[in-house]
Amino acid sequence: MNKVSMTIKDQVLILNFKGNKTLMNQMLDCLSNVYEGSLKNREGHNFPADYITKDHFLWKYKQQCRYVVAVYNTRSLSHELLHAKYFVDNNYRLKINREWANLIPQRQAHITNFLRKLGYSDKVIIDEYQAYRYTEKPNFFG
Repeated sequence: MNKVSMTIKDQVLILNFKGNKTLMNQMLDCLSNVYEGSLKNREGHNFPADYITKDHFLWKYKQQCRYVVAVYNTRSLSHELLHAKYFVDNNYRLKINREWANLIPQRQAHITNFLRKLGYSDKVIIDEYQAYRYTEKPNFFG
C-alpha cells in the first residue's frame, strides 16, 4: 500500500490517500457507508475501528486503534479528526452533546434535515454537526 500513508496517533489510525480520492472511496466506502450512511462524492472517511471487517485490508490494524480517519487531501483532515475526537474524548463529546441540547428545537430540526439531505444517517447527526460547525464558515448550516 505505498499509495497510502498510515499513522496511528492517540488511538486514531490516520490514512492519507495522497490525492487519490477514487482509491480512497473504493477502499473505504464499504465501511463508512455502514457507519454513517451512503454519501455521494465523499471527501473523507471516519468510523470506529469496530466497523473494520475481517476481509478488509485494515483488519491487521483493528487492535491498534479505536477510530479510523482517511483523507485524500489535507484540507479535509481537521474535519475528519474532529470525528475521532468526538468518539475518543468523553469530555469533548459531553461538551458537544450539551451544546446540541441547548440549541432551540427549530435549529436542531433545521440542521438535522440539512445533514439528512447530504445523506447522513440519524445516528451521526450530532457528530457531523460538530465537525462541520468547527471546520466550516459560521453560515454553513444556513
